[in-house]
Amino acid sequence: MDLLLPYRFESASTGYGYVRTIFEQVASGARPATISITPSTRHVGVTRRDTFRPGFAEAARSATEMDYPVLVRSSGGGATAADLGTFGFSIIRPADENESRRSIRDRYDEAADFVLGVFSRLGVETEVGEVRDEFCPGDHSIRIGDRESGMKIVGIAQRVTRRATSVGGIVLVEGERELARVLRRVYGTMHLPFRPGSVGSLRRAGYKAGTQNAIEAFALEAEQVYGAVRTPVDEETLALAKAEGGQYLIVA
Repeated sequence: MDLLLPYRFESASTGYGYVRTIFEQVASGARPATISITPSTRHVGVTRRDTFRPGFAEAARSATEMDYPVLVRSSGGGATAADLGTFGFSIIRPADENESRRSIRDRYDEAADFVLGVFSRLGVETEVGEVRDEFCPGDHSIRIGDRESGMKIVGIAQRVTRRATSVGGIVLVEGERELARVLRRVYGTMHLPFRPGSVGSLRRAGYKAGTQNAIEAFALEAEQVYGAVRTPVDEETLALAKAEGGQYLIVA
């Protein structure tokens, strides 16, 4: 299994193109099963369903005015926000006979267990479960505290096609106040429930080592749990990512 650790992309659209490119490479057999851990570039990520909601155009304009480009992602859920204090991870596999037998719940459980393993090593006590009025609601959110007043620090989503599967999420390390500010505008404009206090971070949980150290902790977990091998991201993949990325950007 490859372990990819690209540098932070200059644009969020290239980051989206990169994730899509790696998925397609695994699907085609050009790359083995892969874990990718990617520093975020500032943006708001929405679903295709979001783009049809009343108020979406205004929400996209508001986010763009706050210097958060809006991109449409391929997974489900709801709107998310990312900045320099967040990063994404993905576990991508070809849809071979073994993978095809696994359920959606199996993949969610795998990603949650992976995250909980990292946080246990970092000394951060977390559990699986939704919190009230959270961004991108989901049963497999990773939270600190209870459902009513807890905070979400990881959102998990997946994508399944006939050729490949991917499960992963976004990890909030720091900068949660700014993320809550833009998400409050986006959710409010689309008339969706949202509680700013639900936006958590490892920093709020007492973790002070910063985003890059958290990324390295996830990389070490991937090596230990999956035997993943650190592999450089080649120039061809980066060029494909840049070419692919433009289709995800919404011009508000």
